[in-house]
Amino acid sequence: MSPRLLLTEESDLSTDPTFINALDWQRVGGLLLTLWWILASVMGLAGSLLLAQGMVPSLAGTRDIPAGAARMLRPPLYLSAAFFLALLVFSVVVFVNRLPVLGDIFDKGLV
Repeated sequence: MSPRLLLTEESDLSTDPTFINALDWQRVGGLLLTLWWILASVMGLAGSLLLAQGMVPSLAGTRDIPAGAARMLRPPLYLSAAFFLALLVFSVVVFVNRLPVLGDIFDKGLV
C-alpha cells in the first residue's frame, strides 16, 4: 500500500501554493536579493583568496613582480577577503531569517 493512500483528507499534504499577494512578492524579492548577496560575496571571497594565495606568490616566485610589492599586495587582499567573508555570513543569516516566507506561501507543507 502506498504512503499516499494512508493519508487522511485532513492531513493531505500538497505543494499547491496559496494566493500570492503583493506583500508576499516583496518578501520573495527580498529572499532572492539575499541569494544575489551570497553569490557576490562568494565570488569576491574566492577572487581575493585566489589572488592573495595563488597569483601574487606565483608572480613573486617567477620575479614578474618584486618580492616587496608582493608583500605589500597581500594584506589588502586578505582584508578584502575578510570583508567578503563577513558579508557572506551576514547574507546567509539574513537569508535564513527571510526563509519563512516560503512556509507562508506553501502553507500546507511540502511532500
